[in-house]
Amino acid sequence: MKIKKNLAIKLVKDLIQEDKFKKQIIDLISSNSDSSGIAKNEEKKIFNNLLKVHKKTVDDVMIPRGEIIYLDQKIDKVNLIKIINKEAHSRMPVVNEDLENCLGMVHIKDIFKKINNKSLNIKSLLREVIYIPSATPVFNLLQKMKKQNIHLAIVMDEFNSVAGLVTIEDLVEEIVGEIEDEHDSEEAPLYRQSNKNLIMDAAMLVDDFEREFDVLIPEDLKEDVGTIGGIIFNLAGRIPKKKEKFTINKKLSFTIHKVSSRKILEVVVHGLKPQ
Repeated sequence: MKIKKNLAIKLVKDLIQEDKFKKQIIDLISSNSDSSGIAKNEEKKIFNNLLKVHKKTVDDVMIPRGEIIYLDQKIDKVNLIKIINKEAHSRMPVVNEDLENCLGMVHIKDIFKKINNKSLNIKSLLREVIYIPSATPVFNLLQKMKKQNIHLAIVMDEFNSVAGLVTIEDLVEEIVGEIEDEHDSEEAPLYRQSNKNLIMDAAMLVDDFEREFDVLIPEDLKEDVGTIGGIIFNLAGRIPKKKEKFTINKKLSFTIHKVSSRKILEVVVHGLKPQ
């Protein structure tokens, strides 16, 4: 059984309003049954997954600083439209020269309302953001943002510098995504053939990859890394862009096939022996 995404989001949004959120979920998991059938085995699995996400911190889910798209307070209309068309973000922080001086955020719908004005002062459209430590638990931030009706948080590191950002949609989607990903991973293959290319899930474990394709990845690249995506992230030092290529040795290399703002999703593998 697959829970519908909109239903999952509604459940999360309803439950996070309560201080006893975790207790409510535990009660649902531990109950044997109820008249509506909510506590059946499949639903229990979903709520178990939800509790796993409960352990995550903002550092696990934020968009890293290097990937943040932001607007300068002095941006002109032409460049503003270019960024909107290119990036397609609904919310973006506004800064005074750099991210260390964030003034707030703008919502794209507010910009569209004023876009035909002769002069567009982006500062007049600012909405509030909050600043939070990277160690903040995901659910704590989700509750805080919902309570204050704030949709974007700037994440600070231990040196009080900007480490990343997260939106309230990111947090909810992280919860729902974790449920769906864990459920679907039992069914979805970790690699596939497409147009003579071998496309692989970046979440494939390094040990499984080596065993499946009879290859060895250098030990220094595998140290403290569990997945192929982790190796590539360490090589790049950031979330790479689509079509970037990373060479492992003389034969083996990976090209980024699919990537999100937070992680590598799929890679094209080059140099493997035909299976």
